[in-house]
Amino acid sequence: MTHTTYHAEDRAKERCGLNKKSTERMAKIAYEKGLRHSDCSGRLHKYITSLYFYNQSANQIRVYGDKVYIFHNEILITIMNLPNNLKSIVNKKGHK
Repeated sequence: MTHTTYHAEDRAKERCGLNKKSTERMAKIAYEKGLRHSDCSGRLHKYITSLYFYNQSANQIRVYGDKVYIFHNEILITIMNLPNNLKSIVNKKGHK
């Protein structure tokens, strides 16, 4: 079961327009169905690696849709927008 921090709820409202309940629902979906670090290759893998080294407490990073969900275990820390040059890579993998 995933949980969200206050920071994640603020970022979800700011970047996605989601309320608290929707943020919790999207966090669960992203955690279960999102692309993992091991599923990625090339530029996307390098980008996720850089996010991990920027915040090493983030041990679970998922890419779902055009967003990057950063978790610590099952706690959503923040949501970030995926850079435009990587969106086509995610679309090819079937996670729209």
